[in-house]
Amino acid sequence: MKRLVIAVDCDDVLVRTTPYFVDTYNQKYGTNATLAQANDTAFEIWNADEQTQVDRWTQLTYTEGYKALRPDPEEATILRQLAVNHELHLVTARKEEERSFTQEMLERELPGVFTSMEFVGWTGSKGEVCERLKADVLIDDNARHLHNAIERQRLSKSGAILFGDYPWNAADSMHDALTHCLDWPSVMGVINRLAEADVENDESNK
Repeated sequence: MKRLVIAVDCDDVLVRTTPYFVDTYNQKYGTNATLAQANDTAFEIWNADEQTQVDRWTQLTYTEGYKALRPDPEEATILRQLAVNHELHLVTARKEEERSFTQEMLERELPGVFTSMEFVGWTGSKGEVCERLKADVLIDDNARHLHNAIERQRLSKSGAILFGDYPWNAADSMHDALTHCLDWPSVMGVINRLAEADVENDESNK
């Protein structure tokens, strides 16, 4: 099995962030938004203009509930198994000021699993980070980051893994170039096939 370099997103891949944000926002501001509306900025959904929404969502990143989010234990087991044979890096759109408690979470829940933590912020390029890391795989719930990595000629379709059963990444035409995995056992299966295929390709090229 070939050792792969795997970039793993944090929010809604490693931990379920958006469900927490939507539920907490509803409780705090008396709204009834659903997960399917998470990326809709309509005033009637959030009872606020777009800038106020951004400010409120930003404030939620300072809450203790957000800082306490952690991986599901069964999923954490799979990540630990992957780290035995592969090189894992956390590549997240979290901001730099979120580094300390994110690192504390990883050290507590997944010690030794990740080789590095890469923080690109809300507008940074994960494709650029994947290029620098020489990543073979990016696992992300946001198709935009995966296409960014593909455009930089870093990933193939099989290595661009769209993660999760979320309203914002349901299949459509822009996802045809991606491998959609609904859960971590499916991710494990794809990575095993990729690692085995790379070994076969290396053998055939000798």
